[in-house]
Amino acid sequence: MEIKAFNPEDIPTLAKRVSEIWKFNESPEFTRVFCEYLVRCNYYTPQLSLKIVDEEGLQAIAFGCMPEEKNDAEAWLQEQLKSVSPEVGKYIVRSTNYAKRTEAKLLKLMGSQPHAAKLSFFFSRKPGYGTLVLEHLVKKLKQEGVKWLYLWTDSWCNWQYYPHHGYEQIGKGILPEFSSEDEKYYYYLFRKEIG
Repeated sequence: MEIKAFNPEDIPTLAKRVSEIWKFNESPEFTRVFCEYLVRCNYYTPQLSLKIVDEEGLQAIAFGCMPEEKNDAEAWLQEQLKSVSPEVGKYIVRSTNYAKRTEAKLLKLMGSQPHAAKLSFFFSRKPGYGTLVLEHLVKKLKQEGVKWLYLWTDSWCNWQYYPHHGYEQIGKGILPEFSSEDEKYYYYLFRKEIG
């Protein structure tokens, strides 16, 4: 097992791993574009993007970023939307819009906090690997002078991980476009003092 920098060449592999864990009941077209978009919109620089690789390949990642950082995910998405059916494109846009809205809520909270960074993407396929790669990212963030780590997640993910690891829940809301009368779909906002 080795921890090293995640690079842009790793994006398709991670998107495939994400799609294997988050089994969307949508078309393969949707799954491919949406999963890769989620990776791309959360990847900023190799310096704050780590992965764990073992004999079975990519197993865990933790991406961090500063609030002002930007990437090219939106341009990539616009290109991809040209190659999918209108119906799939509509669902992709709806799905990415919820992520953008939730991200905006988190960034608004972060704006008032100096020395803050965002855990932009966190994924693990093996028990213990996620915590290990996240600890390495936190160490790097502390070296950058970061004192607070913020993140958002949703019902689809293991959001309970964060309170169990010292993160304070600072927001929660219903995502109406994915909720039904029988089951509500939530987003969660968290932060943790790390420095």
